[in-house]
Amino acid sequence: MTLNPRKRERLSAFLGELPVAAAVKLFAAVEADMKRGGEALPHDAILDDLRAGLTARGAAPPSRAPDAKRTFFEPFEDFFVSIRTGKKRKGQIARTSLDPVWRVMMTDTAMTETAFAAAALDDAYAADEETKPLVDAMFLSAEAGLGRLCGHAAASAMSQETLIGELGGEGALEDMEEIYALMQGVEMLRRLRAAAPSHAPSLSEEQYYELRQIFLSAYEQSPALGGYMLLALKGRLEAPWRALGVYYHLAGSADEQLSAAQETVMALPESLFEDLEGIARWLERACAAPLDAQTSLARLAWFADYADGLAAHAAKAGDNVFLNRIEACRDIAGEAHERFAEQALQAMRAVMPVRAMRGSSRLAAPRPDFSKPLSAETITDARQAAALIAAAPKNANRLGADTAAIETLANEARDQAQVYANDLVAEIRAAEGPERAAARRLLDQVLDVIAPLLKSDDLGLIRDRAAAAAVTV
Repeated sequence: MTLNPRKRERLSAFLGELPVAAAVKLFAAVEADMKRGGEALPHDAILDDLRAGLTARGAAPPSRAPDAKRTFFEPFEDFFVSIRTGKKRKGQIARTSLDPVWRVMMTDTAMTETAFAAAALDDAYAADEETKPLVDAMFLSAEAGLGRLCGHAAASAMSQETLIGELGGEGALEDMEEIYALMQGVEMLRRLRAAAPSHAPSLSEEQYYELRQIFLSAYEQSPALGGYMLLALKGRLEAPWRALGVYYHLAGSADEQLSAAQETVMALPESLFEDLEGIARWLERACAAPLDAQTSLARLAWFADYADGLAAHAAKAGDNVFLNRIEACRDIAGEAHERFAEQALQAMRAVMPVRAMRGSSRLAAPRPDFSKPLSAETITDARQAAALIAAAPKNANRLGADTAAIETLANEARDQAQVYANDLVAEIRAAEGPERAAARRLLDQVLDVIAPLLKSDDLGLIRDRAAAAAVTV
């Protein structure tokens, strides 16, 4: 099952909010469904997001049983991306391409030997037998088979079109070609994975030196392979921006071999800044569309973390050129954030419907309208919008934006919410029967939505007053 980018982002945002215990249970359930052959879920996407979320919170993700498919893709894991929009970039392999690529590897006549090797490896895993010779045989045959497939596609437009059809798109073919290119450096990638443990938050001097040697060995084999070793660090380390420290280590070295490889070394920071600029442009485009508060808030947080991480390395190195590029991206993100906050205020107001007051001593003051129930979608959108507003002052500060304007908007949202809730208490007191129940139900929904904006004492006071009003005769 494949999700479009928007749904994929919303899924990632949702899974990132799950408690650790729930994430572990869901992980086990999804993997069990995948083993049973279930096709109704995007299994790999869910498992990857859950694993990333658990690791980020210091929890050990459940181990996954080895099989031939997982063994084959393991050396390339640091290049996998869950969401890819726009054109393919070097060193980014979409996870959605993995199943189609493996399916072709297991069914195309050019890769029959690989299919037999994979079957033998799976049998060995099941029997708990020695697997290393079988792993080596699978990789050897896969490199030859992928070489034939990619060669035929490059030589013949008809072969290319056929292969694209089997893979489900040009992007998957490009990913297959990149996997083939990376196969020439599988041993180097394994060395790199050993030198830099997964999600390492920092690197020692010994690790920097070992990574330098790995890069130079790969670069000597081919500049392209050397570049891949550096790009792999974006997915290998705790966060991609930590790879910028490796760039400064290499760029500051007096090693003559590194001096000759500066163009290749420079590809690492350029890729990091392409990431940052891409997120900023996504935010810029998103603020012109209907608000998706949950996804926007997650993207804003990721952008701020990315910008802060790059800025810390650049400032330590005294690199004003990179610092200026970061600030330019922050300006774009800050403007988008302000628009998100304005949209969020409108979304929050959707759970506070009003009707004009007529013939009353209150003149034309608006009154809460509880005559029609709110939809579940409206409530969910408003709840996420309120969370965005509550976080807006802090996010504006992280983005270097105008915090005064954002704080004014947040205060306005808080005041409007509190006034509306208190007006609903008055409506509960004045109403009877079904109308009182409807007003009470709306108040409960509103308080659930605006909880991030009010202090717990203020929320408790409103609830107490509503409870008293509900029993008024």
